[in-house]
Amino acid sequence: MSYKINYKIRGDFLRFELSGSYPIEKFREISDDMDKVIDSNGISRVMVDLRNFKERFGVFNGLQHIEKFRPELKTLKFAIVDIPENKQNNSFFENASFNRGYQIFFFYDEKDAQKWLEVEHITKPKIFFVKEY
Repeated sequence: MSYKINYKIRGDFLRFELSGSYPIEKFREISDDMDKVIDSNGISRVMVDLRNFKERFGVFNGLQHIEKFRPELKTLKFAIVDIPENKQNNSFFENASFNRGYQIFFFYDEKDAQKWLEVEHITKPKIFFVKEY
């Protein structure tokens, strides 16, 4: 199993595209990899495209992950782009995050995510890394 993260930075905006498959119990590693990019680049707005990633949180996994979020992330805006089939689990994750003070919202149309983040003309990411499991 492996996952690939493509990303592109423009000013304070960061776009991630996550693809592949990785055990959900190891999602902290993926999150840490994304946090390193955020921390080292002064990012305040993040779009994460999960449409080509195979794994998803169940309700219990998602809640456990939210409890481990760093408080510094409360100042960032996260737009997560996903496929509509995942909407039920995403709604729980979104609500639980919001109730803890995080700005994490799911979108099923990328243009809606761009509007919410106030970004335009996003080009495809070119920088990437791959992690094998």
